[in-house]
Amino acid sequence: MKIQQPHQAQQVRRQSLMKPDFLSSIEGLDKDIGIVISKIKQVVEDPTPDGKFKKHLLHVKGGKFYRARAGNYRIIYCFDSHCVYLLKLERRNEATYKGDIKDYDDDTLDADVLSHLADDEPIDTPLSQSNQFHWDINNSNQSKPLPEPITVELLNRLHVPPAFHARLMRITDQDALLACPGVPDDILLKIDRYMFETPLDYVMEQPDLVVNQVDDFVRYKEGELLTFLLKLSPEQERYAHWSLTTTGPTLVKGGPGTGKSTVALYRIRSLIEQLHAQEQPKILFTTYTNALIRSSEQLLEQLLGDKVRYVTVQTADKIATDVLREKKQLKDIIDQNELQQFLRKAIDETPMEGNALQKLAQKQMLERIGLDYLQQEITGVIIARQLPHLDAYLATSRAGRQVRLGAAQRKLLWHIYERLCNLLQQSGKETWQQRRARAAELVDQSSFFRAFDAVVVDEAQDLDPSVLRMLIKLGKATNRLFVTADANQSIYGSGFTWTDVHESLKFQGRTSILRANYRSTKEIGEATESYLADGILDPERVEPQYIHSGPLPVVRSVAHSQQEAELLVNYLRQTAKELRLTIGSCAILCPNKRAGREIAQTLKYYGLEATYMESNDLDLKRSGIKVLTLNASKGLEFPIVALAGFVGTSNYPVIAATATPDERSEILAKERRTIYVGMTRAMRALLVILPQNSINPLFKGFDSKYWNTN
Repeated sequence: MKIQQPHQAQQVRRQSLMKPDFLSSIEGLDKDIGIVISKIKQVVEDPTPDGKFKKHLLHVKGGKFYRARAGNYRIIYCFDSHCVYLLKLERRNEATYKGDIKDYDDDTLDADVLSHLADDEPIDTPLSQSNQFHWDINNSNQSKPLPEPITVELLNRLHVPPAFHARLMRITDQDALLACPGVPDDILLKIDRYMFETPLDYVMEQPDLVVNQVDDFVRYKEGELLTFLLKLSPEQERYAHWSLTTTGPTLVKGGPGTGKSTVALYRIRSLIEQLHAQEQPKILFTTYTNALIRSSEQLLEQLLGDKVRYVTVQTADKIATDVLREKKQLKDIIDQNELQQFLRKAIDETPMEGNALQKLAQKQMLERIGLDYLQQEITGVIIARQLPHLDAYLATSRAGRQVRLGAAQRKLLWHIYERLCNLLQQSGKETWQQRRARAAELVDQSSFFRAFDAVVVDEAQDLDPSVLRMLIKLGKATNRLFVTADANQSIYGSGFTWTDVHESLKFQGRTSILRANYRSTKEIGEATESYLADGILDPERVEPQYIHSGPLPVVRSVAHSQQEAELLVNYLRQTAKELRLTIGSCAILCPNKRAGREIAQTLKYYGLEATYMESNDLDLKRSGIKVLTLNASKGLEFPIVALAGFVGTSNYPVIAATATPDERSEILAKERRTIYVGMTRAMRALLVILPQNSINPLFKGFDSKYWNTN
């Protein structure tokens, strides 16, 4: 292939992308903003180096990086035939050439430089070199002093609200900055990026933001534009923009961190664009948890602007409640203690059939499976799947349930279920599963029936089959139904097949699998996959592709709670510092509320800001460490994650002494998936703290090939 000289190269309109580090630098500019914006426009219009204003950089892994002079700054960027990537904006001073990137010494372009210009392959983000970081509990590097004082003028330039000025201006070193209590993480990171140069490999790990117009930088700096959108990968883009010309619904599957939820949000924008002929399209976005709803609302506001008014963002349970309220058939939800009392009474009042030996066998069966398992069978299988009669229950596959139940045993359980329903009816209360099932039956007669032009369902594996049936009835056409799911992240839902749910869920070639993991590092992904092992639900395993790399996840055993607390404090402080993140980038996931509250309180004693949060009051913008349960972490992600709180929790998970081997196996497999979900919330670093000398099988499976066990 003949290589053209840069000045002869045909100019191509490339998409402009940037890293958050670059945006932070733009925000910190003052009088130089005009010249920097002007030079950015020149780079975007033609990024090819000319040996003077734009030059190729030496000593950078990959060899495809360039710099452009912009007054007192230099723009660090790279490009391919499709995109220009704005990476860093560095101040030019005596330290400029002592960093991780250097210019060529001469002004001529040699063959090596020109060879890169001929490369039309898209730029791949390199795997991070942060895997050189090996966490050490004894590591105590001194904090870097700030290169310049934090002043009111600087804080105003960075758009930091005055309420935070006083505490920030007292800070003199980097550690104190990144751990400053009461200040949102985005503000602390913004100041840190302004003060300290970010290593290029860290910058390359940051997500790509879309720059529609270079003048948007000015709008952002002046506060008119609040944010920039994340760029979808080509794989994600294809699924987000599928047309509406086919007859069936769409299912997008993928493992943790593959961006299913992000694709679902972009799908909403695509649906609005494809339904543009309608004056007021109505789109429903729904999922399981309140935490996901709140974060999705914020993202949709950024993505859609004023078109967000076309979208209803709601949990499926809220919709079910609204359907029943409209029909004036809403009942109170029974609490767990009262439900178990009713279940015991239903067992006592249900006659057992057969001779004395058969009755004894039935009684022993009930004692063996235990009250909890019986409750799950009734609520999660019979009610959630809306089985209409005994014959349907006898015929159901009970996918996801490992305890074998013969025809006689199922018949007895059915009669107990019928008696329980009578008791609940008399009390005027019901279970959540009953509420969902009744809403699915009554939605046809409500104003919600066919009320939406399109329905997007995120994390469908955690929804009852009855809920999915209800959601299908809310949309006007099945080809406007978009579903994301991953069976191996299922916590709440019982197993089922799509056709068991509804005959409309025949995806007919509209099923796709996302393979690239954009959340977790390769090391975290491989370690968590090795831990999951026997807990896998979905037999359709796909070899994942990882974008980032980092340190091995850490697993440690401790003898008591104080040792656990000291380990958490050292790990979170040191890892956040090494990764140049705030302490608010950390999350601790616990098996239950009690453990979470105790850990949050203990961390405060050690001087770390920490808050235990329920799923219904989750505030991801709050400063400090977020402490929550494993179940509440579903759908969330955090740069640094620690799983803790198992020390002193001797009955985790709760398994009846009379449980059969099959029942025990089922519970353990489910809890292993729960722990797996918690682990996969980690983006850059992961710590798991286990009780010392525990025989709990959930605390086994940490292969030293994948885990830092030293």
